[in-house]
Amino acid sequence: MKTKHLFSVLLIKSRQSKRMTQQQVASAVGVSQSAYNYWESGKHYPNAQKLYNLTRVLSIPIDEMIGV
Repeated sequence: MKTKHLFSVLLIKSRQSKRMTQQQVASAVGVSQSAYNYWESGKHYPNAQKLYNLTRVLSIPIDEMIGV
């Protein structure tokens, strides 16, 4: 898995490129806005299911998301 900093930067850039708010991404992924904010701030990683949902919502290849 990417470091929390690199992961959070990827989330922020991907969300902004899609012109989505944190609330919009959080709703699409199925979490609260505060939970999503923890991911963007590098405090936590999402679980496997939420990670998969993020790849779909933000159109990020899974290998890029996890840093393989």
